[in-house]
Amino acid sequence: MQAIIILLVFTFMARASNNMIQTTVPLIAREYFNSTEAEVGLLSSIISVSLFIATMWVNARLDSAKRRILFEASTLLYFLTFLIYPFVNYIGLWLTSIAVGFLLGIIMPNVATASSIIGRDQETRERVIALYTFALSLSLTIGPVIESIILRYFTLRDVFLFFSVFSAIMILLSPKLPFPAEKPGRVKFKLSSIWGRASFRVAIYNNAMYSLPFAMLTAFGGIYAIEYFHANNSLVYLLFSAFFTTSFATRLYISVRPIRDVKYASLSMSMLTIVGLVIMTISPNIYLYAISLAILGVPHGLTYPLSLIVISRDSKDDERNLMNSAFSSIMTIIGILSPIALGVSAELMGLRYMTIIVEASVVAFTWLLYRSLRELNPKASLVKNTPNLIR
Repeated sequence: MQAIIILLVFTFMARASNNMIQTTVPLIAREYFNSTEAEVGLLSSIISVSLFIATMWVNARLDSAKRRILFEASTLLYFLTFLIYPFVNYIGLWLTSIAVGFLLGIIMPNVATASSIIGRDQETRERVIALYTFALSLSLTIGPVIESIILRYFTLRDVFLFFSVFSAIMILLSPKLPFPAEKPGRVKFKLSSIWGRASFRVAIYNNAMYSLPFAMLTAFGGIYAIEYFHANNSLVYLLFSAFFTTSFATRLYISVRPIRDVKYASLSMSMLTIVGLVIMTISPNIYLYAISLAILGVPHGLTYPLSLIVISRDSKDDERNLMNSAFSSIMTIIGILSPIALGVSAELMGLRYMTIIVEASVVAFTWLLYRSLRELNPKASLVKNTPNLIR
């Protein structure tokens, strides 16, 4: 129980502070430095590039003991970035964001791996995974509300000082987070062999399907609300709360009733994403826009736990870090390209018509997801004697 509590508290602090950076840095770039949409997209991509390098070329190639040392050091450096952000100039904003991306590339994959090794049986581990993703959503629900309150009295730059408390708690908890025991000589990063598993491809396509919608919301969701509906900064973060509240509720539900049928849940998630994006595109006012965000929160709540669960069902403990690192690396590549593509599209077509491109990407990845689901091992797809999430 202690290991679970440590995992959940650490997860909450890491994701709340990480999300604050993802949503606040674009606004600082826009409001303080008059950045264009393309520059905002590139800035978000630079963070992802740095995260990718850390995840694929560092984290995936270290054994458990060395990863733990680097992990604990990264939490300390991560804390220091929150003390730097309030005082940066334009160049400093980019350099600090690059550093943050690298540190998160060390921190977050190890937290995901920890969530999948707590528990003696598969059903218990899947409940812990669901609780882990529940903590992610809880942080994304409460974090924007906290930031909205702070912004009533302080500036965007000041927010980083308040959230430095979150990163300080991470330093205290980092030595107690569980790491997997690995066999000597097992650390080998071979993406070709991992890609051959249908379960891994399902995990990738699940997340890839939702990558552009989520990149659009984090990088341009606030700007969209400000430009089209004249929302202020405080209201922007309340809108994010609508999105993350439904995500939170979804993950709370699957922590009580674990996902049984991965195929059914994955395709249902894709359909909800398309519906939410269509409503966003046609929304004439901020109220319908808020409804679209709430709908999109449901697949956001399902995407990540579905991917982790299908990986955990089809891998051993000493393979888990490699699988999670490969998964994170590929998703980071998509995360690098997504904001750039969205930024260019926003400049050429406008923010509203940019959503059409996002809808097309969802349809394309849903087709790839469907093809991989047909090849999925029954062990990874369906668990017997477990309450069904959707049916």
